[in-house]
Amino acid sequence: MRILTIFLLLAAWHAGAQSDTEKLDRLVNEGQYAEAIREIDFLISLKKGDASSLSNRQAQLFITLGNFIEAEKILKAQSNNPNLNDFQRAIFQSTNGFLSLNKGDSDNALENLQSAHALFTKSGKENSAEAAQCLSYLGQLYYSTGKYKQAEDNQLIALQIKSKIFPANHPEIAAAYTDLGLAYSNTNPDKALEYYEMAQPIYSKIYGDAHAKVAVGNTNIGSMYNTLELYGDAQNNFESALSIWKKLYPNGHPNQALVLMQLGRTYEKLKNKKVAKAYYKQAIGQYKKAYGNKHPDLASAYNQLAPLLKEENKFDSALYLYQQALLANTVVFTQTAINRNPKAKDYYNGMQLLYTLLYKAQALEEKYTNKTIKESDLTLSLACLQVADTLVDALRQNSRDESDKIALGALATEVYENGVRVSQTLSEVTAIKANYRALAFYFAEKSKAAVLLESIADAHAKSFAGIPQEFVSQEKSLKAEIALYTQKLAQKPDAQQEAAYRKLLFDLNGKYENFVKRLEKDFPEYYNLKFNSSIPTVETIQSLLPNGTAVVSYFIADVLPGNKRLYIFTITKSKFKIINRTLPDNLDKMIRGFTNSIFYSEPFTYHKAGGVLTELLNPKLPKSITDIIIIPSGRLGTVPFEALPLKADKVAQAFPNQYWVNQFSIGYEFSTTLLAQKTKRQPALSSSIFLCAPIQFSAAQMNDLPGTEAEVNTIAQLFGDRAQLKKALEATETNVKQANLNQYKYLHFATHGVVDEESPELSRIFLNESNNDDGNLYSGEIFNLTLNADLVALSACQTGLGKISKGEGVIGLSRALVYAGARNVMVSYWSVADESTAQMMTRFYQNILQSATPAYRKTLQQVKINMIKEKKYGAPYYWAPFVLIGF
Repeated sequence: MRILTIFLLLAAWHAGAQSDTEKLDRLVNEGQYAEAIREIDFLISLKKGDASSLSNRQAQLFITLGNFIEAEKILKAQSNNPNLNDFQRAIFQSTNGFLSLNKGDSDNALENLQSAHALFTKSGKENSAEAAQCLSYLGQLYYSTGKYKQAEDNQLIALQIKSKIFPANHPEIAAAYTDLGLAYSNTNPDKALEYYEMAQPIYSKIYGDAHAKVAVGNTNIGSMYNTLELYGDAQNNFESALSIWKKLYPNGHPNQALVLMQLGRTYEKLKNKKVAKAYYKQAIGQYKKAYGNKHPDLASAYNQLAPLLKEENKFDSALYLYQQALLANTVVFTQTAINRNPKAKDYYNGMQLLYTLLYKAQALEEKYTNKTIKESDLTLSLACLQVADTLVDALRQNSRDESDKIALGALATEVYENGVRVSQTLSEVTAIKANYRALAFYFAEKSKAAVLLESIADAHAKSFAGIPQEFVSQEKSLKAEIALYTQKLAQKPDAQQEAAYRKLLFDLNGKYENFVKRLEKDFPEYYNLKFNSSIPTVETIQSLLPNGTAVVSYFIADVLPGNKRLYIFTITKSKFKIINRTLPDNLDKMIRGFTNSIFYSEPFTYHKAGGVLTELLNPKLPKSITDIIIIPSGRLGTVPFEALPLKADKVAQAFPNQYWVNQFSIGYEFSTTLLAQKTKRQPALSSSIFLCAPIQFSAAQMNDLPGTEAEVNTIAQLFGDRAQLKKALEATETNVKQANLNQYKYLHFATHGVVDEESPELSRIFLNESNNDDGNLYSGEIFNLTLNADLVALSACQTGLGKISKGEGVIGLSRALVYAGARNVMVSYWSVADESTAQMMTRFYQNILQSATPAYRKTLQQVKINMIKEKKYGAPYYWAPFVLIGF
């Protein structure tokens, strides 16, 4: 469970650090903030120091003390001051953003901080300490709203700026380390701990061991020890922090509440629930005293306490706390009844609200299962999940960074998983089965490739919203530069280059964000189209399917321990069926065993693993179905279903003669939404083909592919003058980018490819170098291509694999090609001898050209069946890795 943590860190004020403010600086450094506020009043009355600077500093001190009303009075007065220049306005606006951040008002915080950063840039002070502090606030805001990559980017740039201004042992450097630790705390606890521990000795040396910043440091370090399951170290750090806060603020403080929360977490993990509950209750009291009844941190505390009551089967008490969390985190919602939920708007912190809705839904479901068996509890649970679903869409719209959207997708998938389970249960216990079965399918589909679909919707929206070509070109240029520097950073450059690349990338992302905002403002139709894609209904999918074809969509539900399920949604022209099966704990092991057995030609392991998978994944289709489109889930996206045995034989010593491919022509798709969208697109009309084969490779780790020369020559001959062939030294990255690829119906790349599962942006296909390009066509560059191809074939190794992301599936080259405009993509799961590949590809195109209406799935099926019959390349090693993605 994630806890919202916003640390109240004082921004250093350097512009007024003169002799007149020496006493003030000492009071601040000693943590005597009330005395410091009085000293500022005294200095202003004597007209010593810059009045606007002193007022801003006073506002910061009030925020640190949790006195937001007084801070707001100061900032509002200064907002009407006509004598301020742009730099001074930027400073006050930054502090205004910091105030909104601590009040939990994320929207106002973002607006103020982004405006402040723009003013710093306008005034030529974008590299000042004050501008760096503004970026730090932005980083804290992005962290608090679950945008971890954006948080990291802002904090890294803030550290770069501060490192040029301050010496290594300065408190501002320590503050930058602390902020970076926070940015990494949810994604990389080891790295977060490293930064926190770099900050702590600087603070201790400057301020001593009983200072507020040392207490914050102890809290941060303790929270990472908690995450790393080093509970004794965590407890020691929290106790030290609590002791300091009690001395500094005998009447309580929000930071003290935060430590109490963390102590509660520690004791909860140590299985001492009684002590954990006591700490959580103390934290709730402290937060209410500081904030009243409205604040997202208070909601977080309710969320933390409620599960302990739920575990004791005190469901009504737990649900009361979740309702209090909803009230605390929303602006106008006042309903205390459990059967009421807020709308997915007017909230303080969206991610925290999403957690509350999900937890409330789970508590209602568990109440139904373990206590009441009342249908009303399930319908209330479903109502929570439907609000959560709407909220996920809203949060995605407000996040610009794809990696942050994918991180949100992991939590969203948990919402959808609960939605599938609750809807399916309701369909089993109520007479209105059809509606709930349709909802189960809806939630399952919402979990599939949402970020990819949004990106494609964005591209289509630009096409249909009348956006001038100059804007499209400008965006393409920006995205190309962003992709370039993202790749360079992923290649782990030296420290100096990394800093330069990171600053360039940060500026480019800022330009792109402003560009998108301008599009949304100036072209309202674009905005409406971009965020108006809907999940197709079962009836819509049925209307698209010919007789004999089925869509089989798999959904893995593995969040609840001991209740892992596999849902198989099968749609044919006239029927819709849901199969619900227990998911084995060793599914990943079985999948690896199955694919490895094919690659290493081990029939015994093949039959053992393949038999389990066939039994588990079999959709029980009627005999009339001969063509299926599979929509996988999670690691199922790496399974070549064609190679599954029709019948398991656990004692067989050889591969079988009959596979799924003998019974079905099989294709794959990311989601039914994308499937429905593709039916509306028209590919290039002429049967033209662009072929590319480098053949020889200079890199030591890559073998030459002499068989690909015969492959592309033969295919080119089949197409005659409709073929454009680039091979050997002509197969350069530059020639590919300049080839007007959107004019070709078919694109065929016979080359090496590699997928980087750790850094998907480094996935690429290898071409030859030229003056302008390095010969690596990276996935980011593929995203930036404009294609209109009916089929793109990557006759290369491992091009079908990628990083497995919960909620997005396999993130690799195939995803990039689909975004770029390919209707169908043929990729491979592993490297295969180029001779057999050449034979397979040649036969594939021969069959396509002989057909008036090419059917790629059936063509690929027939080629594979022929290879099995001819024996030479009949083992699944040769044909199983090649799969077709598309409809």
